[in-house]
Amino acid sequence: MRIGFVTQWFPPEPGTVVPSAIAEGLHDAGHQVEVLTGFPNYPTGRLIDGYRVRPYLREVTPSGIPVHRAPLWPNHDSRAVARMANYLSFAAGASAVARTRVPRPDVWLVYSSPATAVLPVIRLLRRHRAPYFVLVQDLWPDSVTGSGFVGGVPGKVVEGALARFCDATYRHAGGIGVISPGMRHVLVERGVPDRIIHDTPNWISDDHLLPDITSTAALRRELGLPLGRLWMYVGNLGELQGLDTLVEGFARRPAAQLILVGDGVARPRLEALAAGLGARNVRFAGSVPTSDVGRWVAASDVQVVSLQDTPLLRVTMPSKVQGSLAASRPVLVHAAGDAASVVTDARCGWASTPGDAVALEAAIEAGLRLGQQELVAMGGRARERFLEHYSPQVGPQRLARALLTTL
Repeated sequence: MRIGFVTQWFPPEPGTVVPSAIAEGLHDAGHQVEVLTGFPNYPTGRLIDGYRVRPYLREVTPSGIPVHRAPLWPNHDSRAVARMANYLSFAAGASAVARTRVPRPDVWLVYSSPATAVLPVIRLLRRHRAPYFVLVQDLWPDSVTGSGFVGGVPGKVVEGALARFCDATYRHAGGIGVISPGMRHVLVERGVPDRIIHDTPNWISDDHLLPDITSTAALRRELGLPLGRLWMYVGNLGELQGLDTLVEGFARRPAAQLILVGDGVARPRLEALAAGLGARNVRFAGSVPTSDVGRWVAASDVQVVSLQDTPLLRVTMPSKVQGSLAASRPVLVHAAGDAASVVTDARCGWASTPGDAVALEAAIEAGLRLGQQELVAMGGRARERFLEHYSPQVGPQRLARALLTTL
């Protein structure tokens, strides 16, 4: 198939492991993939060094995938108007680039986060129009109204408008992919026909997550990490991650070391919180290149997934889950719903609902008591789960079968 892959986020932006894996996986499976994306500015809202916004930029990935970059207004702050302007500016810029620069595909695959990423493919002229498949990463309007961006009367107006927009895009889609079981239930309840919904959990490449490490102790010294049992969170330090209660929980367990690797709008507040609690066992490492993430993960004993507890986030499956499983590391899921179920069902970690301080401290204590042999065995079960459900050998073929139903 000729696949036009629309995603607002793509490497070299941090946190774009999933869209990168989708493009590379379909390409490796023999499909012709053309990526339509923006200029990299996630998660800080500042353009990555070496880039400036221009009307169009064409790149090619090392594997040979054409990448078409469309203009947008760089922004990723917490103001609703500014964030929406960022989303809509990409939709406008990508619409123009799709019409003039991207060859007409057999099917458009839309990475639906944000949901406005579908706008370029539904605004195309007839000669470029093709069936489109929406790969739902975040449920809208829940992602907007549930994040605290807007509230009160304006929030209700925005919620109604976004709900009508999403209903229309789903109604005209050739197919819809969901990344967790809970998403299917929500969409069916909202009137989406079950027959066009496909289970398409994200997969990720594990190449960067299995580095050749001879000594964990030496690696920790090199990275400036402490000795002892080490928990590590790698990802966006945002509001939806619910990291405040995680920091507070580790502050009460000084024998457990927590490292937060990444950046985001919540980082200054989290650093102030840790300092105020005197939590010397909680440290912040800042962002690291994707190519180095595997070495950081390899230096940890336990990986951490954290999300606030909301109806929306209970049906979310962050890519951090797959990454932790792939790296053969036990997982502490500081979240509820589908993400927690994956880990507990596979017996490869612990789960605690955000806000339940007793459960979180019990999970940390269980990790402290676990012997090294048991830790390795738990990591092995995590790896098995990854290979069965979330590996590059499984995911691309599953998604390609779903895309074929739109033709």
